[in-house]
Amino acid sequence: VILYQFKYMKFYLIFILIPFFTFAQKSDPFSIDLRPRIIDNAKIIVNIEITNHLNRPIDYLEGFLSEYSSKGVFLNEKRVVLLYSYEPALQTGFSTIKTAKFDLGKEEPSNFKFNISKVKFFGESRVFAWHKKAGFIRID
Repeated sequence: VILYQFKYMKFYLIFILIPFFTFAQKSDPFSIDLRPRIIDNAKIIVNIEITNHLNRPIDYLEGFLSEYSSKGVFLNEKRVVLLYSYEPALQTGFSTIKTAKFDLGKEEPSNFKFNISKVKFFGESRVFAWHKKAGFIRID
């Protein structure tokens, strides 16, 4: 009788715990999508698209686009402001896109990485930096 009851308890326990584990996973507050394009075999245009997954509108968003060689050697970095304070705030679920231009090198095309350096939320004066592992860090 006890084994029979344990079989059903295990069945119910699985259906109770699976939703907890599913919803407990922490999602990233931003989706960052980089799309490099080679133009006229002379330059690379990189489209940076960031989607806001936070439940707060973003008033200012800035970061650095880093260029690496195909071997992983750092080549160049550009500061990119994706959202200025005078523009409409970036609401939850919406995206913003900016473009940066790099010269095409003689070797294989470069790899790119975007790091968010400043985030300011709508209606606040505090400025934060964001890191994938550390989260939000107040810087001002």
